[in-house]
Amino acid sequence: MQHTIPTDEFGAFGVAMAGAVEKCVHCGFCLPTCPTYQVMNEEMNTPRGRIILMKSVLEGELALDHVLPYIDSCLGCLSCVTACPSGVPYGELLMPFRSLVAEKRSRSFIENSSRKLVIDTLLSPDRFRRAAQAGKRVKRIRNALPQPFRDMLALLPAELPYTRTLPNLYPAKGVKRARVALLIGCVQKILWPEINWATIRVLAFNGVEIIIPEGQGCCGALALHSGELALARSQAIANIEAFPTEIDAIISNAAGCGSG
Repeated sequence: MQHTIPTDEFGAFGVAMAGAVEKCVHCGFCLPTCPTYQVMNEEMNTPRGRIILMKSVLEGELALDHVLPYIDSCLGCLSCVTACPSGVPYGELLMPFRSLVAEKRSRSFIENSSRKLVIDTLLSPDRFRRAAQAGKRVKRIRNALPQPFRDMLALLPAELPYTRTLPNLYPAKGVKRARVALLIGCVQKILWPEINWATIRVLAFNGVEIIIPEGQGCCGALALHSGELALARSQAIANIEAFPTEIDAIISNAAGCGSG
C-alpha cells in the first residue's frame, strides 16, 4: 500500500521544508561529507536529494513507501550541515519528517520487534551490558535468527572493557577556573568508558571542576533519530531537571548525544 500525507498535517514543518529547499543551491559541498553517498553513489542518498524527496512526499508528488529507503539510510550524522555554505538546517528537517511519518509506514513483525529491542536495550547501560554478554552466547546460533538480529549480533564487540564507576564530583587541579557537568552517555560508558575518564582528567588538569549528575539518563538522541519525538522530548526534559544550573557548560563525548 502506498501512503501519502495530507497537506493539513505538516503545517509549520512544511514551511520549514520550503525554506530549506529555497536555501539549497545544489552546490554539492555536502556530497563528500555524506557517508551514505560515498557508499551508494546516487543522488537520492545525498542530503540535497533527501530534501527534495521529503518535499515531494509532503506535496503528494511521491508515495512515502518509495522515499523511505533513502530516508532510512541516512545516519543523521549532520556532517553536511557544517559543510553547507547556504546554512540549510538539514537536521531540523530529517528528524521531524521521521517523526511525522512514523505512524504511517508499514513494518513487519520482525522489523517492529528488532526496532523495539534496540531502543529498549540501548536506553539502559545495564540492560545493554547484559544484552551484549548474552549476545556472545547467541552468536553460536545466529544463522537461525532473522536477518535484523544477525546484523545486530555482528556489531557486538568480542569483549566489553572493564568499567570504573564515575564519581559525582571530580575536583579541579590547582585554581578552579570553571565548573561543568558531564553527560556520560548510555552506550559509550559501556563500550568506551576510558573516554569519559580521559576527558575528566584533561578538564581537571586545566582547572575545571566536573559534576557527573547522578540522575541523568539517555539524552534522547536514539529516539529522536528513530522518529520517536515524544519519547526523545521526555528524556531530554528528564535530563534538564537532573542537571544543575550553576555550571559553565555541559560536556558530552558522544556524537549522538551532542547532536541530540
